[in-house]
Amino acid sequence: MNLLNFTLAQIEAFACVCECGTLTQAARKLKKDRTTISELVDYLELDLGYPLFDRSTRPLTLTDAGQLLYRQARLFLHEAQAFAQIARQIPQQLSTHVTLCYDPFTPRDYLFRLTRLLRGRQIQLDLILCERGQAEQWLEEGLADIGIYQAMNRSINDKLQWRAVGSIALAVYAKEGFFPVKPVSSLQLASCTQLIPFQSMPPWLAQRLQIADRTLRVNEMAMLEKLLCAGDGWAFLPVHFEAESWENVERIETEFGDSGLAHPLVALSRPGHIAQPLLAQLLDAMGEAWSTKIQAGQA
Repeated sequence: MNLLNFTLAQIEAFACVCECGTLTQAARKLKKDRTTISELVDYLELDLGYPLFDRSTRPLTLTDAGQLLYRQARLFLHEAQAFAQIARQIPQQLSTHVTLCYDPFTPRDYLFRLTRLLRGRQIQLDLILCERGQAEQWLEEGLADIGIYQAMNRSINDKLQWRAVGSIALAVYAKEGFFPVKPVSSLQLASCTQLIPFQSMPPWLAQRLQIADRTLRVNEMAMLEKLLCAGDGWAFLPVHFEAESWENVERIETEFGDSGLAHPLVALSRPGHIAQPLLAQLLDAMGEAWSTKIQAGQA
């Protein structure tokens, strides 16, 4: 394969001189020095081995060879422009993959809206369900990019940063008739088995969610639903689970009402792990998806 001895800049300068008639006007159109345009054309002629212009005329006229080459040069420049346009569009066509971790309480409809929103921006989400401790480890090791978790009443470590996303409402759920007397007191809740939808619950979360001494841990939602429907215990669950639609399950009125049962969610990330523009785009999309949730009356 023969190597090309001329450049795109030479072909562009040649075509522009053909169309403008003088080196000066071509230089003005291409926003280059006249000397630069002259050298580009001179070296192109040198590489080709024959003249392209009759320099005895003003304006310059093409030689017979120059006329034939000009048509090819114009076609070549059209192809180059098409190439440049396609090249500029390539980043928009490529999808960026981001790994997002979340816990069992994160609203699935919210995650669905978030994935759809980001997909329109060429960002694909890999969604990984895991508990916060595991997610923090993955974030620190670079195995995950961002996480959505319940806020905790302690300072986050210096390797991670957080931003508030929204808050979820929690309520008490149990099988119909599980509590014969309503409203249910904290003492009644403490005396019955509590179903805990976490594999391991750190102290900061236990302080908010664990009331009973007797607990059953089950972090699979389908299994938790079966146990709740069977009357094997009661549970604090997010309202967006709509657990009252499960067979024989009802939302329980308590003496303390719903006060204090709203829990904030935060987005976790490791500074510098992903590019700041991408991180900003992710965080903005999280807020936008949550705002859509609130406007739809689903918070």
